[in-house]
Amino acid sequence: MKLTLYVRRDSPVHALSAGWKLGLLLATGLLILLTDDIRLLGIGFTLTLTGFLLARLPLANILHQARPLLIVLAIFFAAHALFTTVELGAVLTLRFAIMIACGLLLTLTTRVSDLMAVLERALQPFAPLGLDPEKASLVFAMTIRFIPALAETWETVRAAQQARGMDRNPLALLIPMTVLTLRRAEQISDAIEARGIDL
Repeated sequence: MKLTLYVRRDSPVHALSAGWKLGLLLATGLLILLTDDIRLLGIGFTLTLTGFLLARLPLANILHQARPLLIVLAIFFAAHALFTTVELGAVLTLRFAIMIACGLLLTLTTRVSDLMAVLERALQPFAPLGLDPEKASLVFAMTIRFIPALAETWETVRAAQQARGMDRNPLALLIPMTVLTLRRAEQISDAIEARGIDL
């Protein structure tokens, strides 16, 4: 399994520096929290999807990584529509969709090593306060590493439950997905500690 989702392409999105991409990701996260207007959030989501077109990414890669996330978003929207309001569900789902799409675009167009280098430089001023920039960047890299791992875990669970005829039962999908994800996180934590890295 690869450490990164990075797909090499000659595009304006790939050419943009990792620092600018992280800055835009942060700005996007702040902006979508400042509005509850579904129209503005819809425009923001459309602009994010335009980024995938500009990046000239293969559609198969995008759909493979996004499919499990789309299912989770659909369940999230349905739960809010049922227990709160459709409008609130749409707003929250669009916010999550924008951030997930931006994060996926970032990982598909940027090397993990470049992201780690930018993060280490950005966190250097906090080193005197006890923060270790190298460890922080390692945690970030492991988080990026978890994206393809989660996608593969979801596909494994879905295939297994589909064979049992239970693929339309949300709990039959989410419970084993949660268990396997926690188990994998524990394995990664043990592997890091075995190498003498104290996080």
